[in-house]
Amino acid sequence: MDLILVANCLDSVQPLLQVASKAGHRIMKLIGANDEASRYVESLHPDALIFVSDELDRSLLRAMKAVNDRRPTPMLLFTRDSQAGSIDAAVKAGATAYVVDCDAPERLDSLLGVAKVRFQEQQRLKKELQQTKNALLDRKNIEKAKGIVMKTKRLSEDQAYNAMRHLAMNHNKRIGEIAEQIISASEILV
Repeated sequence: MDLILVANCLDSVQPLLQVASKAGHRIMKLIGANDEASRYVESLHPDALIFVSDELDRSLLRAMKAVNDRRPTPMLLFTRDSQAGSIDAAVKAGATAYVVDCDAPERLDSLLGVAKVRFQEQQRLKKELQQTKNALLDRKNIEKAKGIVMKTKRLSEDQAYNAMRHLAMNHNKRIGEIAEQIISASEILV
C-alpha cells in the first residue's frame, strides 16, 4: 500500500516507519502536520494517509478536511487524545480509523485494512445518498412538470405523464431532465 505519513513530530514516527516497511508498505511522502497534505494527495494519489499527533488541533483537522474535500482518501489517525469531542471532530473531518495509542504501530496492517473498508463503505453510502436525493428531486420535478402539462394542454394526469415519457424516449433523455426543461420553459413564459 502506498502511504503518505503526516506527523507533527517527525522524530516520533520511526517505529511506525519500520513496521510499514517490514509489512511491504511504501511511504511515498513524510510531511509535517502544517504542510499541505491535500496537495500531496492530489499529486501522489496514495492508497491511504496516516496522521500521527499526540493531540488533535485545528490545523490537523483542517488538513484532514481539505483532503476529504479535494480527494477523499482513507485516513488513519494515531493519537493519544481519547476525548469524545476529538474523536467526533476527527471522524467528521474524514478519519476512517482513530487509534488512541501512538505506541502500537505493530497493528498497522489491520488498522489500514479497517480504514480502507470503512472508507469504501462511507463512499458507497455517500453515493447512495446522492442518488436518492437526485431521485427525490426528479420525482418532485416530474410532478410539477406534469401539473404544468395538464394545465396548458388540458390533459389528464396519465396523459400528461405519458406525453412526458414519450418526449423523454424520443430525445433519449431521462424523464427528470424533460421535467426540468418543462419547468424552465414555463418560468420563462410566465
